[in-house]
Amino acid sequence: MKKRTIFLILILFSLFLNSCKYDFILPEVVPPIDNGGEPISFSTQVAPIFSTGNKCTACHKPGDKSPDLTAANAFAQLVPNHVNTASPESSKIYTVAKSGTHYASISASQAAIILLWITEGAKDN
Repeated sequence: MKKRTIFLILILFSLFLNSCKYDFILPEVVPPIDNGGEPISFSTQVAPIFSTGNKCTACHKPGDKSPDLTAANAFAQLVPNHVNTASPESSKIYTVAKSGTHYASISASQAAIILLWITEGAKDN
């Protein structure tokens, strides 16, 4: 009887240990952005990140949540309030969008484009 109890406890303990599983989430590898030596364009590369698939503009539109990220208003709403060219990594538009905790998140590649645009001086081009 004692051996059977010990055996049962060992089986339950081994089942318990085997049931604990953790899947490691690997970060997305972002290839270097090659823009052919040209600066990142706000109108053709950055603004579409916010509006493609109605990602950000579902909420951030005229008369709704600020900043307005529609193509016509995005630059004026973002610069300088949400962009810090002195410390691009701390820019609110970069940190919130890439955090993954915001309602609509962006990919690591899109975040890299936004960061490069800010690093280049956040120009309206």
